[in-house]
Amino acid sequence: NVSLNAPILRASTDHGTAFDIAYQNKANHKSYLNAIKYLA
Repeated sequence: NVSLNAPILRASTDHGTAFDIAYQNKANHKSYLNAIKYLA
């Protein structure tokens, strides 16, 4: 998730808290990394 038209660059995750997979090494961080790469 990327916020445009803001005075700062902002990227955030685009999902909920995912308590159902917490501490199970199942989380996928690729969308967050892609948002950061898009901003860079």
